[in-house]
Amino acid sequence: MNKAKLAITVAIGLLLALGVYAMLGGFNRIDISVEDRSDINLVGLTYRGTPQDEGMVETFRRVESLAHKFPEANIHTIYHTEPAGKLDTLQVFVGIEQGDLADLPEDFEVNTIRCDRVLVAEINSHKWVMPTPAAVKESLEAFAREEGLILQDVFVDKIIDRNQVKVLAPLEN
Repeated sequence: MNKAKLAITVAIGLLLALGVYAMLGGFNRIDISVEDRSDINLVGLTYRGTPQDEGMVETFRRVESLAHKFPEANIHTIYHTEPAGKLDTLQVFVGIEQGDLADLPEDFEVNTIRCDRVLVAEINSHKWVMPTPAAVKESLEAFAREEGLILQDVFVDKIIDRNQVKVLAPLEN
């Protein structure tokens, strides 16, 4: 194959890759807004271990079972320790926002984050091209600095569906 054909093939491949990336939402921006809201009350479970351990799958499965009892419930996660790799330890709280605390399994815990306002980062893209948690956190911190706001340093991921996540970052009062 001569150089001209190779260059055309590479260019077409790059254009196709960019098109797929765009279709999956890779160029979608992170929309950030300030919202008034009351405390974030979550009920769920804390998992500590490696990301590949069956215990993490079981934690999500149990919280999802609880979420099915409440039609409007979304899974929320708070990563207290993010793993750098697949074998590193992480600590994550997995829960749902629910006012009715009756009939909870006895090992479920209540996690309340006090706040009056939050920054909300909305991410709409396929999981393959979704921004990293570090990139979202960096965007939230930059927005807070520009607006003269102080974050509590807690980031709550509200999973709307496979391609939509809202990250709630409570503000100091």
